[in-house]
Amino acid sequence: MNDTGQFQAFDNKQRLVDNVVKQVIRLIAESKLEAGSRLPPEMKLAEQIGVSRTVVREAMQILIAKGLVETHHGIGTIVRAVGGEQISDHLALMVQVNELSLDNLHNVRSILEIEIAGIAASQATPEEIKHLSQLVDQLERDSVDPTRYVEADGQFHRFLAQTAHNPLLEILLDSFAGIMKEVRLSVSQDPAVGLSGMPDHRRIMERVKAGDVAGARQAMQDHLKRAREIQRQTIGREDSEGANAPKRSRRRA
Repeated sequence: MNDTGQFQAFDNKQRLVDNVVKQVIRLIAESKLEAGSRLPPEMKLAEQIGVSRTVVREAMQILIAKGLVETHHGIGTIVRAVGGEQISDHLALMVQVNELSLDNLHNVRSILEIEIAGIAASQATPEEIKHLSQLVDQLERDSVDPTRYVEADGQFHRFLAQTAHNPLLEILLDSFAGIMKEVRLSVSQDPAVGLSGMPDHRRIMERVKAGDVAGARQAMQDHLKRAREIQRQTIGREDSEGANAPKRSRRRA
């Protein structure tokens, strides 16, 4: 990394820590600090910006909490690759504190995945369709094991997004991955849940294979609607059973 000209000094009257954070975020956004880049040592960075080491240290803690940088002993502070994982962690926290409901997430997920299914039907390659078919076969084999079924389910939806060849769609879908995995694990303890979803996945794959854009969208819409109803019933039942257990963390369905 070039140590000159990247960081700017600023008036001490400003909120020093926030400004250091904003500078680093701006440099990351402008690709002047790329994933894997090493920031200058704490003392050198403080000198470049014109603040104390304490200010830099506090700014780094904020950036670490945001998932933008990470520290490695003997190496220093490294810029992280930013993807859906950081968004997923934040969404999960918002659901836990009741700032978002699962219905909020489901509505946005539906908008994304219905369109993804249509795009896949319009442009998926023979190789991609073959792999999608293999993922459906894997789902059927794993239907008796909730943990493996949930993993296979996530792989199916993520690979479908990859066929759109739009990295932003993948990042957005990944942002739901963590919280949706928890929900799927919760409801998939009933073996019938896995069995009920298998025809949906195969139907989506068949519509994609046929190049049926409208059919693929409809198949995905039907699948997500059915999945949400199962989730609502299961989580609602858990909430009812746990109503007298104040220590239990519960989400709004």
